Amino acid sequence: MIDVFNEEIEVLLKDGITNLYWFLGDLEKSWIRAGVDLNLTKSLFRRKDENGQKLTKRKLMDELYNELRNRDYNCRLEISRNFVRILIEHKGFVPQSDGHRIDRAERVALKLKEIIQNQKRDTEYKNKIKERATQAQKSDYHSELQNIREQFIELQKAEEHDRGYKLEKLFVDLMRISGIPVEESFKIVGEQIDGAIKYDSHFYLIELKWRKKKTNQGEIASLYMKADGKMEARGIFIAMEGYSDEVLQSLPKGKELKIILLNGFHLSNVIFGLYTFQELLEHALNQISIKG
Repeated sequence: MIDVFNEEIEVLLKDGITNLYWFLGDLEKSWIRAGVDLNLTKSLFRRKDENGQKLTKRKLMDELYNELRNRDYNCRLEISRNFVRILIEHKGFVPQSDGHRIDRAERVALKLKEIIQNQKRDTEYKNKIKERATQAQKSDYHSELQNIREQFIELQKAEEHDRGYKLEKLFVDLMRISGIPVEESFKIVGEQIDGAIKYDSHFYLIELKWRKKKTNQGEIASLYMKADGKMEARGIFIAMEGYSDEVLQSLPKGKELKIILLNGFHLSNVIFGLYTFQELLEHALNQISIKG
């Protein structure tokens, strides 16, 4: 079943459920089957538009999700999963009227089945990555991590102009002992990239900064542009001294989330064994998927 609920799936559900049913009464029954609160259902189906007319089926679905956004996320997820079940388990997409576009509901059902299969493959891939990480930890991960930790402590004493380059090397070693595929820093025409990793079937371009001043918005934008120019690439920016106020203030204004922002505390916690880099990434990705 759907594990991650996003805007694409919400749009598909609205379109699919709206076109699956021709009569408002059948739509209302589907809400009850999906677990929508009875009082909320009755309230919305009694609601009228500005002309005093009953709401259309699509408007009802829009209003439902507006209400669900103000409720517990798990409640919205469970109702959405039930709507998915209704669509993918429906048998015989037969129109109930000449104007009934039930074929759109059928296309949505097929698309949802495809998404479920993709999420299943992604989950299997994640499990393989976790298994590799566990195997790496069981071997000599901790002894290697101790070596990296000692280098990291010494690195804090280095001159600022040397730290960035040495941190890139240390990061590569950290990824290798963590079982994460990694590329060292490289140059292409007009770009310097500190490195790249592959995790959960995605490539992440890496940008590392370790200097006294905080990272500004222009540097984030630079990594964004680098990632935006690569097929399905994302970015991870690690600013050891954190980010300027302008960066933090602009975070909610981005339209597409492509860059994960981490700081020195995150990387230090990995190096000192509080959690693995995989656990850090999983937490970050979950927060992005759920809360944006």
